Amino acid sequence: MSLFRTLFVSLAVVLMGCSASSDDSGTEDPPDTGFIEVAGDDAGTQDAGTQDAGPPDAGGGPTDSLAGLTRIASAEYQLFYLVNGRVLGIGSNRAGQLGVGHANPYNQVPPVDIALPAELRFKDVAGGGFQSVALDVQGRVWTFGQNLYGQRGDGTTNDYPNRTTTPNNGQPYLILQDSTGATFDNVIAVRSALLFNMALKADGSVWVWGMSGKAIGDTLGIAGDGNREPRNITRPVRVPLPQGVRITSFTTNDSSIFALDDTGKVWAWGGSAAGETLGRGNNPDYARPNSLNIPARVKELAAGGGQWIVALDENGSLWGWGIQGTYLGLGPPQGDWYPVSTPVKLSFPEFGTHKVVHVSASGHVTHVILDDGTLWGWGDSAMGEVGNGVMLDFATYDPPYSWNWDKYQKMVFRPVQVAPGVTFTALHNTAQSFYAYATATDGTIYSWGRNKTGVLGNGVRPTGDVAGRPDSWNVATATPVPAHLLTTGTDTPSK
Repeated sequence: MSLFRTLFVSLAVVLMGCSASSDDSGTEDPPDTGFIEVAGDDAGTQDAGTQDAGPPDAGGGPTDSLAGLTRIASAEYQLFYLVNGRVLGIGSNRAGQLGVGHANPYNQVPPVDIALPAELRFKDVAGGGFQSVALDVQGRVWTFGQNLYGQRGDGTTNDYPNRTTTPNNGQPYLILQDSTGATFDNVIAVRSALLFNMALKADGSVWVWGMSGKAIGDTLGIAGDGNREPRNITRPVRVPLPQGVRITSFTTNDSSIFALDDTGKVWAWGGSAAGETLGRGNNPDYARPNSLNIPARVKELAAGGGQWIVALDENGSLWGWGIQGTYLGLGPPQGDWYPVSTPVKLSFPEFGTHKVVHVSASGHVTHVILDDGTLWGWGDSAMGEVGNGVMLDFATYDPPYSWNWDKYQKMVFRPVQVAPGVTFTALHNTAQSFYAYATATDGTIYSWGRNKTGVLGNGVRPTGDVAGRPDSWNVATATPVPAHLLTTGTDTPSK
């Protein structure tokens, strides 16, 4: 059984307890995780990577479609727009992860203001599997959604899905203290993985809470403290980094954490299942942060959900590693997943003399923007995730209307240009999503890929046979969308 299939079957079993009548239930889609930004900032600093949202200074004149929009934060089933300091949510509320004040499962289209105090303004937001996290301008962290493994950060694993009564998962919770009892504040960025959350503080420290174990996948060692025992971390704990190391940005795939320090060095830890994912060869010390050997200063990191990682250095070159090396654009595999255990410099003649200025990764695909503004992608486009019009026809796939999450089902092995003729400035993708967002230089927002819960911002509100038609709402070509400006949704049954 493939790595994907093993993970997703496990997820489906656990999530059956969330909702038998769930809006996004179905055998073909278990949860994911990710990393995003409108301003191209993945962790807190403005130059920290555009995998998340878009240009930090997005917005301007009255005709600017980005006015007020500072971040697009994707997850698998839910997505958030940060507009004028307010958080708007769109997509699934299967476990209360939209934070709309209740945990009734449904698909929200168009986006709505989530149930955070009206007087508050926010500077970051992120979604993971079935949990989400938001950061207010005072540096305080709010959580909502699933709490089976302590993702809420309230000291418990009390989980209340499918409820309108109090308490329920959809009521945002302010994390008041960390695991030592100290006030939890001074946070500058938040991220969310499959089953855990992360925060970056102004002093360069990294904090984590949620599942460290093997209940779903393998997130052992995410606390970075050497502890390899399964546990639920129910309040934020500080990751022990070597003295003097100050982290400036971070990201995650489903199970591991990747961070950049202020010298441009990459650090990785967690997720013991595959040593190659951490880029340290056979180094068994996955439960503590280790630095990677990349002979250049790195400025952006992109972690793919399928366990590959791409780093962009200050010279515009890409480096990659991971258990699924084929997703690095190395071409057809020379057997199995083509593991790459330590960082290698990637070569793309398709780019000519142009350098890469931004990189992002989603559940199955890597995207880059070059210095001429062109957008390129490669990876498994089974659900249209590359954005160049390629995807599986599930009606004729064997068996029809079924998909086993296996490798190389509609693989684009080498970079292809997406939306020729359009120039782009920002990417907004995470390892948890099977769809993508990008912002063009004229302020137009494009989206493509899986739209199972309406997250593409195109006005489609999926209804009906969600489980039996895995491609019914997918969009295989990068398409302009209203996104945060969307004001209506249309109920759209499966085909």
